Amino acid sequence: MNAPLATSGRGLQQQFELSIGCVPLRLQISDSQLLGAASRRYAAFTDVHEHPIAIALNDAALPEREPTDFGCEFEGAVLRAFSSGIRFDGVKNQYALDSLLRIFLSWKLLEYQGFLLHAATVIRNGKAYIFTGRSGAGKSTVATLSPQGSVLTDEISLLRREQGVWRAYGTPFWGEFKAAGSNSSAPVAGIFRLLQAAENRVVPIRPMAILRTLLPNVLFFSAEAEANRQLLEIISRAATELDGYNLSFRKNATFWEVLPA
Repeated sequence: MNAPLATSGRGLQQQFELSIGCVPLRLQISDSQLLGAASRRYAAFTDVHEHPIAIALNDAALPEREPTDFGCEFEGAVLRAFSSGIRFDGVKNQYALDSLLRIFLSWKLLEYQGFLLHAATVIRNGKAYIFTGRSGAGKSTVATLSPQGSVLTDEISLLRREQGVWRAYGTPFWGEFKAAGSNSSAPVAGIFRLLQAAENRVVPIRPMAILRTLLPNVLFFSAEAEANRQLLEIISRAATELDGYNLSFRKNATFWEVLPA
């Protein structure tokens, strides 16, 4: 998992490989504390089977005059994607690293027909149920009320279209429930827009309503027009191909009784 890397006179780096949504990554880190934090945080996501994308952290060397394909800043930490490689600079702690990984994946997933969504994902009978909605709608509540071991994520879900099938993946990006995340996936049973109510009720919605449900909850940080066009195309396809529902629910586990199998 960890191995030393020779560098150009800048000391010794360690590498840590992880895979999120089957997107393989290799973090190249010289800070032992940051390496330890990453190793603990992403311990469940180290199953890498393909050649990983290398990400150099806090490396002093910069490509000369090479334009960036994508760039973003978060609280002093900077992500830059070049054709020659990926850099994360100014990363002082695991929280900055976690934020840059989310930002990077939101962009990189375009190549994989995928996207990140503010949603809780729960596995039931081998299928992934995606629960989304505005902040406070009940994502963490749903995760808390779901059977132990069934929660893929309670905060940020990863959806990908693979061989004509939409699959949901667990991520290490958790919310209030603090689920460590599960490095597994399942075909999507449906998208459920959460509405807290006095009684449980599920109502199917049309593709346009599914799209309106998804759009405000998708994580994306690129302002580039072509990237946004690609993202809209992917989300629109998901809205057309996936079943969607409004889920009115009480704050107890009985809401599972009204969900489609």
